[in-house]
Amino acid sequence: MPKPVTQNYDLLGKLLLEIGITMIHAGAPIRRVDLALVRISNAFGCQIHHQMTTRDLSISLYVDHQSVYNGVVSKPGLPAVNFQLVSDISDLGLRVKEEKPSLEQLESYFTEISGEANYPRLFILAVVSLAGAAFCFTFGGSWLAMTLTFLATFAGLFLKQELIKLKVNPYITTYLSAFLASSVVGLFWLMGIPGSFEQALATCVLFLIPGVPLVIAFVDFFAGYILTGIERAGNALFHVFSISAGLASVLYLFKIPF
Repeated sequence: MPKPVTQNYDLLGKLLLEIGITMIHAGAPIRRVDLALVRISNAFGCQIHHQMTTRDLSISLYVDHQSVYNGVVSKPGLPAVNFQLVSDISDLGLRVKEEKPSLEQLESYFTEISGEANYPRLFILAVVSLAGAAFCFTFGGSWLAMTLTFLATFAGLFLKQELIKLKVNPYITTYLSAFLASSVVGLFWLMGIPGSFEQALATCVLFLIPGVPLVIAFVDFFAGYILTGIERAGNALFHVFSISAGLASVLYLFKIPF
């Protein structure tokens, strides 16, 4: 274990908590979070013990078997999957291990990484909606069905973003977003516009499918983090249920015979 290069363990602990919970919330597998935290803490002469869930992180830092910091942080809500952020923070762990920067430099590096601008909101809405339309085309949808899928996805994703800002329950957010997206298609069906809307109705809610959490859940399972894997898989399945409930509500209310 290298000799400690700092005595400001409170700052180090708070930085590690923020780094760890940021990675978890960005969709990082627990093994990857563990590696980053261990590399950074060891670079500053500390041993780290931690407990993680998908919304909580607690850490304890030790120097020569003496506890120097204990802390907990929580970040509830829908995860904002960002693999670029996960990759950058993982690279930061390697950089700290090699360069041995000061705590102030580490804080500056992390602030720079976490403060990088995301894609504009309108760009995200347009691209995700185009992806939904492309899925509709793949499943044999007409140009009208593709247009409906684009509009429905745009509306549903917009609502989801707004509800996330308001910190609405994640499962209710998913349900309402699915309900609005499928309602857009249902309204066109009620107006009696000729055309087959099965493909549009089936693909307008695909943007809500928790594919990434399900994949990361299996990654955690195989890495030995059983409890976190169960938590992520269970959370994803509840979102799938919310999507199904939103779609079923529209089918019932609009009396759509699908």
